[in-house]
Amino acid sequence: MITTLHSLRNLVYFPDSGSIDRLIVDEAGVTPLHQLFPALVRSKQALIVGDPWQLEPVIALSDQTIDSYCSEAFKNRRLTNNDYDLFSPTGNSSAYHRAAGSSGQSGDLGKGIILKEHHRSVEPIISFCDLLCNYGLIIKTPPRKSALGPNLIAYDVGGNYHDHTNLEEIEVIEAIINDLLKAGYQVDSPENCHAIGVISPYRSQADALQSRLQSRWKNFADDSIGTVHTFQGGEKSAIVLSMRQCRSSDSLWFINRQPNLLNVVVSRAQELFILVGNLELLQSGGYTQMLVEHIKQRGEIRSLPRVLPKKLSKKKIE
Repeated sequence: MITTLHSLRNLVYFPDSGSIDRLIVDEAGVTPLHQLFPALVRSKQALIVGDPWQLEPVIALSDQTIDSYCSEAFKNRRLTNNDYDLFSPTGNSSAYHRAAGSSGQSGDLGKGIILKEHHRSVEPIISFCDLLCNYGLIIKTPPRKSALGPNLIAYDVGGNYHDHTNLEEIEVIEAIINDLLKAGYQVDSPENCHAIGVISPYRSQADALQSRLQSRWKNFADDSIGTVHTFQGGEKSAIVLSMRQCRSSDSLWFINRQPNLLNVVVSRAQELFILVGNLELLQSGGYTQMLVEHIKQRGEIRSLPRVLPKKLSKKKIE
């Protein structure tokens, strides 16, 4: 039987203990703990598989609702803050963390069995993730150059910020996609062979990129442009990352607060990872600084590609 956790009750109606002989749960590192309960109560044995350094589960609750829940469900029942961290769906623990025996404290991953062999990304790319998360990977991916030469490339874009988007980055990325297509990559590949993915950590920038790129290339697949959450569990031959932040006042807290986000972004690329952003700002500290330094050491910082000319309207041509 193969199912999502939400659909399990439609296949196994009654929560009879033992109605499932062995349960295997994938992507447990992004699964809230409470979503696992209906499956666990039906199972004799469970194998919980996941990566604790993937994106955390998204809990769409306001701070006020979370505070109220914490008080009513935990503190009013004489439970402690540690109990809350361990068992609350809004706490620090995913299904993987609890299965691995994590204490619920930040940074505690528990004692799961680590699968260290890596077969997707080439070494210059995945070695950054290994450095970031201290996996101790044994990299089995055969070495190969990208169609542009190196496996890691960065473009330094000063940027201009308007309406929660960075227009200069979008123009540069359009030119980069044009170069990638000339090199043999594709914007729509059913089997992800030579496929291109474009990612931004910010929804407004991802939406603006999708609008611009799909207006030029009609067959640019919807699932090939999006936020980091769009690409969770996916992969592309080439990944282009638009950082958006460019002003000295722009915060990198959302990106640098934990290694999870950059770990997911970089590891989506099989043979080519391209960073587009204000490198001076990104080198101000944290995990973004680690990424720029890694690209300098293992890849190339390239001059900006020639930005594609804007299409003239008939009125202007006349």
